[in-house]
Amino acid sequence: MKRIAVYGALAFALFLALVLIEILKGDATPSIMAFVLDIFEKALIAMAVVATAYVSIEVRETRLEQATLINDLARARAEGDRWRDAARDHLEGLGRAIREQFDAWHLTPGEADVAFLMLKGLSHKDIARLRDSSAATVRQQATNIYAKSGLSSRAELSAFFLEDLLAPESARASESAPAAAPAGTKQ
Repeated sequence: MKRIAVYGALAFALFLALVLIEILKGDATPSIMAFVLDIFEKALIAMAVVATAYVSIEVRETRLEQATLINDLARARAEGDRWRDAARDHLEGLGRAIREQFDAWHLTPGEADVAFLMLKGLSHKDIARLRDSSAATVRQQATNIYAKSGLSSRAELSAFFLEDLLAPESARASESAPAAAPAGTKQ
């Protein structure tokens, strides 16, 4: 609003300057109609000059804002790409760590496959359908997984891998400090 007032004042000042120049020229006394038309013409010229200046400045500011937004978008995309790359590496590392734990538990390839699908949240019936086997076979493999891992349920299997991953930062910091672990907990 302040900018419009400044441009309005500039247009009025330009208009007065043009009228003053016309009066100072002092040609013959014009008729009232000619004088009004002359004043109107000068007002239009003043407004056109000021409007042109206003539009030019607005276009310049819009282009600067557009350039800033384009730069911000490019930075956000680059940051998103870096995050996705980092997450991909972490997920691959997590998958590798899970496979290593399955190997440490001496799971068969079939049991490891079933365990991965259980970690993904699939039901025994869905796993059986995906693996083209019976639900009874999947249930037996799940029982073998629990026996070999020392865990007793799907929830414990998930918690074994997710507990430290989803722990708050303060809990991870306190767990990394050397201390004796309470009985029954993993480190």
